[in-house]
Amino acid sequence: MNSRGKLIAELILIALISTVCYSQGPDKGSAPGTGIEPALMAKANAGNPEAEFKIGTKYELGARVAKDPSQAAAWYRKAADKGYAPAQHSLGVLYESGTGVPLDLTAAAQWDRQAAAWYRKAADKGYAPAQHSLGVLYESGTGVPLDLTAAAQWYRQAADQGFSPAQFSLGLCYVHGKGVPQDFGQALAWYGKAAQQKNSDALLNLAFLYHNGQGVPKDEARSFDLVRQAAEAGSADAQFQLGMDYYGGEQGLQQDNTQARQWLRRSAKQGDVAAQFNYAMLLKAQPAEVYFWLSVAAPHLTGETKQKTAELRTTAAGHLSPAERAQIDQQVKTWRPVEEQP
Repeated sequence: MNSRGKLIAELILIALISTVCYSQGPDKGSAPGTGIEPALMAKANAGNPEAEFKIGTKYELGARVAKDPSQAAAWYRKAADKGYAPAQHSLGVLYESGTGVPLDLTAAAQWDRQAAAWYRKAADKGYAPAQHSLGVLYESGTGVPLDLTAAAQWYRQAADQGFSPAQFSLGLCYVHGKGVPQDFGQALAWYGKAAQQKNSDALLNLAFLYHNGQGVPKDEARSFDLVRQAAEAGSADAQFQLGMDYYGGEQGLQQDNTQARQWLRRSAKQGDVAAQFNYAMLLKAQPAEVYFWLSVAAPHLTGETKQKTAELRTTAAGHLSPAERAQIDQQVKTWRPVEEQP
Protein backbone atom coordinates (compact mmCIF):
# COMPACT_ATOMS: atom_id res chain seq x y z
CA MET A 1 0.00 0.00 0.00
CA ASN A 2 1.36 3.44 -0.85
CA SER A 3 1.88 6.01 1.86
CA ARG A 4 -1.23 8.04 1.00
CA GLY A 5 -3.47 4.95 0.90
CA LYS A 6 -1.98 3.74 4.14
CA LEU A 7 -2.52 7.09 5.79
CA ILE A 8 -6.18 7.23 4.76
CA ALA A 9 -6.68 3.68 6.00
CA GLU A 10 -5.10 4.59 9.32
CA LEU A 11 -7.37 7.64 9.61
CA ILE A 12 -10.43 5.53 9.00
CA LEU A 13 -9.29 3.09 11.69
CA ILE A 14 -8.35 5.69 14.31
CA ALA A 15 -11.64 5.38 16.18
CA LEU A 16 -12.14 1.61 15.64
CA ILE A 17 -14.87 2.42 13.19
CA SER A 18 -18.51 2.58 14.29
CA THR A 19 -21.59 4.38 12.99
CA VAL A 20 -24.49 6.61 13.96
CA CYS A 21 -27.82 5.07 14.86
CA TYR A 22 -30.73 7.46 15.13
CA SER A 23 -33.15 4.96 16.58
CA GLN A 24 -31.40 4.72 19.93
CA GLY A 25 -30.28 7.46 22.26
CA PRO A 26 -27.58 7.17 24.88
CA ASP A 27 -28.34 4.95 27.82
CA LYS A 28 -28.82 7.17 30.85
CA GLY A 29 -28.75 4.26 33.23
CA SER A 30 -26.69 4.47 36.34
CA ALA A 31 -23.04 3.56 36.23
CA PRO A 32 -23.40 0.36 38.32
CA GLY A 33 -23.46 -2.57 35.94
CA THR A 34 -22.05 -0.55 33.03
CA GLY A 35 -18.40 -0.47 34.07
CA ILE A 36 -18.42 3.32 33.76
CA GLU A 37 -17.28 5.39 36.73
CA PRO A 38 -20.31 6.81 38.60
CA ALA A 39 -18.80 10.30 38.70
CA LEU A 40 -18.23 10.27 34.95
CA MET A 41 -21.75 9.05 34.25
CA ALA A 42 -23.17 11.71 36.55
CA LYS A 43 -21.33 14.46 34.68
CA ALA A 44 -22.48 13.08 31.34
CA ASN A 45 -26.09 12.82 32.44
CA ALA A 46 -25.83 16.44 33.59
CA GLY A 47 -24.82 17.42 30.06
CA ASN A 48 -21.05 17.81 30.39
CA PRO A 49 -19.73 17.41 26.81
CA GLU A 50 -16.29 16.17 27.81
CA ALA A 51 -17.86 13.42 29.91
CA GLU A 52 -20.27 12.55 27.10
CA PHE A 53 -17.34 12.24 24.73
CA LYS A 54 -15.39 10.03 27.14
CA ILE A 55 -18.36 7.69 27.54
CA GLY A 56 -18.75 7.54 23.76
CA THR A 57 -15.11 6.54 23.49
CA LYS A 58 -15.59 3.79 26.08
CA TYR A 59 -18.51 2.34 24.13
CA GLU A 60 -16.59 2.56 20.87
CA LEU A 61 -13.48 0.85 22.22
CA GLY A 62 -15.27 -1.55 24.55
CA ALA A 63 -13.35 -0.13 27.53
CA ARG A 64 -14.96 -1.50 30.71
CA VAL A 65 -18.26 -1.81 28.84
CA ALA A 66 -19.50 -4.01 26.04
CA LYS A 67 -18.56 -2.48 22.70
CA ASP A 68 -21.65 -0.76 21.33
CA PRO A 69 -21.27 1.40 18.21
CA SER A 70 -24.76 2.87 18.42
CA GLN A 71 -24.24 3.98 22.03
CA ALA A 72 -20.85 5.44 21.10
CA ALA A 73 -22.40 7.43 18.28
CA ALA A 74 -25.27 8.64 20.44
CA TRP A 75 -22.95 9.94 23.15
CA TYR A 76 -20.65 11.53 20.56
CA ARG A 77 -23.64 13.30 19.01
CA LYS A 78 -24.72 14.76 22.36
CA ALA A 79 -21.25 16.24 22.86
CA ALA A 80 -20.91 17.23 19.21
CA ASP A 81 -24.22 19.11 19.28
CA LYS A 82 -22.78 21.18 22.13
CA GLY A 83 -19.85 22.16 19.89
CA TYR A 84 -17.25 19.87 21.49
CA ALA A 85 -14.62 19.53 18.74
CA PRO A 86 -13.17 16.08 19.61
CA ALA A 87 -16.69 14.61 19.54
CA GLN A 88 -17.46 16.33 16.25
CA HIS A 89 -14.34 14.77 14.77
CA SER A 90 -15.14 11.30 16.16
CA LEU A 91 -18.69 11.53 14.86
CA GLY A 92 -17.26 12.46 11.46
CA VAL A 93 -15.10 9.33 11.52
CA LEU A 94 -18.19 7.24 12.19
CA TYR A 95 -20.05 8.82 9.30
CA GLU A 96 -17.07 8.33 7.01
CA SER A 97 -17.09 4.57 7.65
CA GLY A 98 -20.84 3.93 7.67
CA THR A 99 -20.29 0.70 9.61
CA GLY A 100 -23.30 -0.79 11.38
CA VAL A 101 -26.04 0.54 9.11
CA PRO A 102 -27.56 -0.97 5.92
CA LEU A 103 -25.16 -0.62 3.01
CA ASP A 104 -26.45 1.27 0.00
CA LEU A 105 -24.75 3.78 -2.28
CA THR A 106 -27.21 6.58 -1.55
CA ALA A 107 -26.63 6.29 2.18
CA ALA A 108 -22.87 6.05 1.64
CA ALA A 109 -22.85 9.37 -0.22
CA GLN A 110 -24.82 10.96 2.60
CA TRP A 111 -22.39 9.56 5.19
CA ASP A 112 -19.47 11.12 3.31
CA ARG A 113 -21.16 14.50 3.27
CA GLN A 114 -22.04 14.21 6.94
CA ALA A 115 -18.46 13.23 7.75
CA ALA A 116 -17.22 16.32 5.95
CA ALA A 117 -19.76 18.49 7.77
CA TRP A 118 -18.74 17.25 11.21
CA TYR A 119 -15.04 17.48 10.39
CA ARG A 120 -15.63 21.06 9.25
CA LYS A 121 -17.35 22.02 12.51
CA ALA A 122 -14.38 20.74 14.53
CA ALA A 123 -11.80 22.04 12.04
CA ASP A 124 -13.23 25.55 12.20
CA LYS A 125 -12.58 25.44 15.95
CA GLY A 126 -8.91 24.74 15.27
CA TYR A 127 -9.01 21.03 16.18
CA ALA A 128 -5.98 19.65 14.36
CA PRO A 129 -7.11 16.02 13.84
CA ALA A 130 -10.32 17.27 12.21
CA GLN A 131 -8.41 19.72 10.03
CA HIS A 132 -6.27 16.86 8.82
CA SER A 133 -9.25 14.56 8.24
CA LEU A 134 -10.98 17.30 6.26
CA GLY A 135 -7.84 17.71 4.17
CA VAL A 136 -7.89 14.00 3.35
CA LEU A 137 -11.49 14.31 2.13
CA TYR A 138 -10.60 17.28 -0.10
CA GLU A 139 -7.61 15.42 -1.49
CA SER A 140 -9.75 12.42 -2.45
CA GLY A 141 -12.94 14.32 -3.30
CA THR A 142 -14.90 12.32 -0.75
CA GLY A 143 -17.98 14.11 0.56
CA VAL A 144 -16.63 17.41 -0.81
CA PRO A 145 -15.48 18.56 -4.26
CA LEU A 146 -11.94 17.47 -5.16
CA ASP A 147 -9.71 20.41 -4.24
CA LEU A 148 -5.98 19.79 -3.79
CA THR A 149 -5.32 23.39 -2.82
CA ALA A 150 -7.91 23.22 -0.03
CA ALA A 151 -6.44 19.89 1.08
CA ALA A 152 -2.97 21.38 1.41
CA GLN A 153 -4.35 24.41 3.25
CA TRP A 154 -6.11 22.25 5.83
CA TYR A 155 -3.00 20.07 6.21
CA ARG A 156 -0.96 23.21 6.83
CA GLN A 157 -3.32 24.46 9.54
CA ALA A 158 -3.02 21.15 11.39
CA ALA A 159 0.71 20.86 10.66
CA ASP A 160 1.35 24.31 12.11
CA GLN A 161 -0.12 23.01 15.37
CA GLY A 162 2.41 20.17 15.43
CA PHE A 163 0.04 17.38 14.35
CA SER A 164 2.46 14.86 12.86
CA PRO A 165 0.08 13.11 10.41
CA ALA A 166 -0.64 16.51 8.86
CA GLN A 167 3.04 17.38 8.75
CA PHE A 168 3.63 14.15 6.86
CA SER A 169 0.69 14.79 4.50
CA LEU A 170 1.89 18.31 3.76
CA GLY A 171 5.37 16.99 3.03
CA LEU A 172 3.85 14.47 0.63
CA CYS A 173 1.97 17.29 -1.11
CA TYR A 174 5.29 19.10 -1.66
CA VAL A 175 6.93 15.96 -3.05
CA HIS A 176 4.23 15.48 -5.67
CA GLY A 177 3.26 19.11 -6.20
CA LYS A 178 -0.33 18.47 -5.11
CA GLY A 179 -2.02 21.72 -4.11
CA VAL A 180 1.38 23.41 -3.70
CA PRO A 181 4.37 23.86 -6.00
CA GLN A 182 6.70 20.87 -5.97
CA ASP A 183 9.46 21.64 -3.49
CA PHE A 184 11.68 18.89 -2.09
CA GLY A 185 13.22 21.30 0.41
CA GLN A 186 9.78 21.98 1.92
CA ALA A 187 9.02 18.25 1.85
CA LEU A 188 12.24 17.57 3.72
CA ALA A 189 11.36 20.18 6.34
CA TRP A 190 7.84 18.89 6.98
CA TYR A 191 8.87 15.24 6.95
CA GLY A 192 11.59 16.20 9.42
CA LYS A 193 9.10 17.80 11.81
CA ALA A 194 6.89 14.70 11.75
CA ALA A 195 9.90 12.39 12.03
CA GLN A 196 10.94 14.14 15.24
CA GLN A 197 7.67 12.84 16.66
CA LYS A 198 8.49 9.31 15.45
CA ASN A 199 5.86 9.36 12.72
CA SER A 200 6.73 6.15 10.88
CA ASP A 201 5.42 7.28 7.48
CA ALA A 202 7.48 10.47 7.68
CA LEU A 203 10.60 8.58 8.71
CA LEU A 204 10.28 6.19 5.79
CA ASN A 205 9.55 8.92 3.24
CA LEU A 206 12.42 10.97 4.62
CA ALA A 207 14.60 7.93 3.97
CA PHE A 208 13.45 7.98 0.34
CA LEU A 209 14.55 11.62 -0.04
CA TYR A 210 18.03 10.80 1.29
CA HIS A 211 18.18 7.70 -0.91
CA ASN A 212 17.24 9.66 -4.04
CA GLY A 213 19.11 12.84 -3.16
CA GLN A 214 15.95 14.96 -3.41
CA GLY A 215 16.18 18.22 -1.49
CA VAL A 216 19.29 16.94 0.26
CA PRO A 217 22.62 15.38 -0.79
CA LYS A 218 22.29 11.66 -1.42
CA ASP A 219 23.23 9.75 1.71
CA GLU A 220 22.65 5.98 1.79
CA ALA A 221 23.83 5.60 5.38
CA ARG A 222 21.40 8.23 6.60
CA SER A 223 18.65 6.70 4.49
CA PHE A 224 19.17 3.26 6.02
CA ASP A 225 19.23 4.70 9.55
CA LEU A 226 15.85 6.32 8.87
CA VAL A 227 14.45 3.06 7.52
CA ARG A 228 15.49 1.38 10.76
CA GLN A 229 13.87 4.16 12.79
CA ALA A 230 10.69 3.81 10.75
CA ALA A 231 10.68 0.06 11.33
CA GLU A 232 11.13 0.53 15.06
CA ALA A 233 8.30 3.11 15.00
CA GLY A 234 5.95 0.52 13.48
CA SER A 235 6.09 0.97 9.68
CA ALA A 236 5.24 -2.37 8.08
CA ASP A 237 6.91 -1.29 4.82
CA ALA A 238 10.12 -0.40 6.64
CA GLN A 239 10.03 -3.61 8.66
CA PHE A 240 9.75 -5.61 5.44
CA GLN A 241 12.63 -3.72 3.87
CA LEU A 242 14.82 -4.16 6.96
CA GLY A 243 13.99 -7.86 7.14
CA MET A 244 15.02 -8.38 3.53
CA ASP A 245 18.20 -6.38 4.11
CA TYR A 246 19.14 -8.73 6.94
CA TYR A 247 18.25 -11.75 4.82
CA GLY A 248 20.39 -10.62 1.91
CA GLY A 249 23.19 -9.02 3.92
CA GLU A 250 22.46 -5.68 2.29
CA GLN A 251 23.31 -2.14 3.45
CA GLY A 252 26.53 -3.33 5.04
CA LEU A 253 24.67 -5.71 7.37
CA GLN A 254 25.92 -9.16 8.25
CA GLN A 255 23.51 -11.76 6.90
CA ASP A 256 21.26 -12.73 9.81
CA ASN A 257 18.19 -14.95 9.36
CA THR A 258 17.12 -14.47 12.95
CA GLN A 259 16.90 -10.71 12.52
CA ALA A 260 15.29 -11.21 9.11
CA ARG A 261 12.58 -13.41 10.62
CA GLN A 262 11.99 -10.95 13.47
CA TRP A 263 11.38 -7.98 11.20
CA LEU A 264 9.45 -9.89 8.57
CA ARG A 265 7.15 -11.33 11.23
CA ARG A 266 6.39 -7.87 12.61
CA SER A 267 5.53 -6.68 9.12
CA ALA A 268 3.51 -9.81 8.33
CA LYS A 269 1.38 -9.39 11.45
CA GLN A 270 0.46 -5.92 10.21
CA GLY A 271 -0.81 -7.35 6.93
CA ASP A 272 2.13 -6.87 4.55
CA VAL A 273 1.61 -9.66 2.00
CA ALA A 274 5.21 -9.68 0.73
CA ALA A 275 6.40 -10.03 4.32
CA GLN A 276 3.98 -12.89 4.93
CA PHE A 277 5.28 -14.79 1.91
CA ASN A 278 8.97 -14.18 2.62
CA TYR A 279 8.57 -14.91 6.33
CA ALA A 280 7.04 -18.27 5.43
CA MET A 281 10.04 -18.97 3.19
CA LEU A 282 12.32 -18.65 6.23
CA LEU A 283 10.27 -21.15 8.26
CA LYS A 284 10.65 -24.30 6.19
CA ALA A 285 11.24 -26.44 9.28
CA GLN A 286 7.97 -25.22 10.80
CA PRO A 287 5.20 -26.55 8.53
CA ALA A 288 2.34 -25.25 10.70
CA GLU A 289 3.65 -21.68 10.54
CA VAL A 290 4.43 -22.00 6.83
CA TYR A 291 0.93 -23.30 6.12
CA PHE A 292 -0.65 -20.51 8.19
CA TRP A 293 1.21 -17.56 6.65
CA LEU A 294 0.94 -18.84 3.08
CA SER A 295 -2.79 -19.33 3.64
CA VAL A 296 -3.09 -15.74 4.87
CA ALA A 297 -1.10 -14.37 1.94
CA ALA A 298 -2.49 -16.54 -0.87
CA PRO A 299 -5.72 -14.61 -1.64
CA HIS A 300 -3.69 -11.46 -2.28
CA LEU A 301 -1.06 -12.96 -4.57
CA THR A 302 -1.05 -13.24 -8.35
CA GLY A 303 0.85 -14.94 -11.15
CA GLU A 304 3.86 -17.12 -10.51
CA THR A 305 4.03 -16.13 -6.85
CA LYS A 306 0.48 -17.37 -6.30
CA GLN A 307 1.29 -20.64 -8.05
CA LYS A 308 4.48 -21.09 -6.03
CA THR A 309 2.57 -20.35 -2.83
CA ALA A 310 0.00 -23.03 -3.65
CA GLU A 311 2.75 -25.60 -4.20
CA LEU A 312 4.57 -24.73 -0.97
CA ARG A 313 1.32 -24.63 0.99
CA THR A 314 0.45 -28.12 -0.27
CA THR A 315 3.90 -29.37 0.75
CA ALA A 316 3.51 -27.89 4.24
CA ALA A 317 0.02 -29.38 4.55
CA GLY A 318 1.49 -32.80 3.87
CA HIS A 319 3.40 -32.57 7.16
CA LEU A 320 0.24 -31.78 9.17
CA SER A 321 -2.57 -33.97 10.37
CA PRO A 322 -6.13 -33.27 9.14
CA ALA A 323 -6.99 -31.91 12.59
CA GLU A 324 -4.00 -29.57 12.55
CA ARG A 325 -4.92 -28.28 9.10
CA ALA A 326 -8.53 -27.73 10.14
CA GLN A 327 -7.43 -25.80 13.21
CA ILE A 328 -5.11 -23.57 11.19
CA ASP A 329 -7.76 -23.03 8.51
CA GLN A 330 -10.08 -21.74 11.22
CA GLN A 331 -7.36 -19.43 12.54
CA VAL A 332 -6.85 -18.06 9.02
CA LYS A 333 -10.57 -17.27 8.69
CA THR A 334 -10.55 -15.17 11.85
CA TRP A 335 -7.09 -13.59 11.41
CA ARG A 336 -6.95 -9.84 11.07
CA PRO A 337 -3.89 -7.59 10.71
CA VAL A 338 -3.00 -5.59 13.79
CA GLU A 339 -1.11 -2.35 13.21
CA GLU A 340 1.58 -1.48 15.71
CA GLN A 341 0.95 1.56 17.84
CA PRO A 342 3.82 4.05 18.32
